[in-house]
Amino acid sequence: MKNIMIKLFLLLYFTLPLFSEAILTIGYRPKTLLDKMPSKNVADTRDIKQNTTILAKQVKSMSRLEQKRYDRAYNRKFFRPWFRKRMGLSWKQKNWQFFFAKHRMYNRYGKRISKRWFKYQIRNSNFREYQSILKSAITIRHTDLKIYPTKREFYYNPKKIGEGFPFDYNQNSSINIDTPLIVSHYSKDRKWAYIRCSYAYGWLPVKDIAFVSKSFKKQFMNNNYAITLKDNLFIKYKNFKSIVKLGTIFPIDFKTKKYMVAVRDKNGYAKIELVNVKKKWIIAKKPILFNSSNVALISNQLIGEPYGWGGKLYARDCSSLTRDFFAPFGIFLRRNSKEQQYDGKKVISIKGMSPKKKKRTILKRAKPFRSLLYVKGHIVLYVGKRRGEPLILHNYWGARLKSGKKFIFGRAILTTTQIGKERKDIKKRVMLLNTFSKIINF
Repeated sequence: MKNIMIKLFLLLYFTLPLFSEAILTIGYRPKTLLDKMPSKNVADTRDIKQNTTILAKQVKSMSRLEQKRYDRAYNRKFFRPWFRKRMGLSWKQKNWQFFFAKHRMYNRYGKRISKRWFKYQIRNSNFREYQSILKSAITIRHTDLKIYPTKREFYYNPKKIGEGFPFDYNQNSSINIDTPLIVSHYSKDRKWAYIRCSYAYGWLPVKDIAFVSKSFKKQFMNNNYAITLKDNLFIKYKNFKSIVKLGTIFPIDFKTKKYMVAVRDKNGYAKIELVNVKKKWIIAKKPILFNSSNVALISNQLIGEPYGWGGKLYARDCSSLTRDFFAPFGIFLRRNSKEQQYDGKKVISIKGMSPKKKKRTILKRAKPFRSLLYVKGHIVLYVGKRRGEPLILHNYWGARLKSGKKFIFGRAILTTTQIGKERKDIKKRVMLLNTFSKIINF
């Protein structure tokens, strides 16, 4: 009996650490209202196979040296919030949230939101305490960055085209777990923290972040990082669970070769837990090689996903698609299309060209899976040519009709630059090919 008890004790002693580790495993994106939004098809989405595998054969592999240069820049930008002494926001950046208080805004169901509510949000934003904390922090779960310190949605008039759900203007951006931050100050109710990460700024729930010490930074920022290659994973730790999106970064522990994740201790500071990965292929050392097979692996996971304004409800909009596509290859893009137009190595203007000349220029000078095409308010990934036509991958809400309404796609699709051209009701003048103004090459 004594021997049995000793064996049981030893078994528990040596296996207990395994059960205390975080677990990264296959997950799923919860079904939401985004999945029920209307989406329509045109000739492009019917005739073009919604798969990039064949197109990816047009890819010219990137050299390891070039990728290393991009990746070093990525890491420097990603961790920059931990080196900031100030928030570094202009007066306009700091105050842009208050713009919405001057306009008529509505809830999802068309009820107008009162000015009194906006006044409360402005008071609760507590900007008299701006930069009163200035401490480094990190996200401990996948979370949403808000314009105001509240989860409440607000929209322009939902009765008008393109002004209702999912265009929640309180939704600024989604932010992955393990993202470095600098904290400016708390809201008056102390439930929210005003933060800046490498690509956005706004309000996060206090429960979703933890402060970091110098020793934590030294251990975490070790220049040896992995990145998730599979979308919609789950990370589980004790009673905690979070979704993990494609392109999420985890440092690699030098001793154990396991991945590290930040968890929050009882004092509100981050500590490191090791991650046990159930499927080895869901994560790899960053950057992965930029070649045809990896390009197909990453891009095919993005196709068909619903349109999520600002990363709402674990989905993507146009710029988060391009950002998440490039991340595994070590190429850093900022949050929105306006900023991403300046993130490339070379920018080629095609503004003012005729549609025919634009098409020729795109085919000649854009690089498959290494170029973005930009028009104000929208950005797409150029993926090569098919039957003499340039093809693009983009998360596209809808094409403008002559009536002023939108022909809704509401998802990530592979199309030509003249999507819907066969329809008589499409407004040809504002089709993408006619409006693209820049090619951004990497």
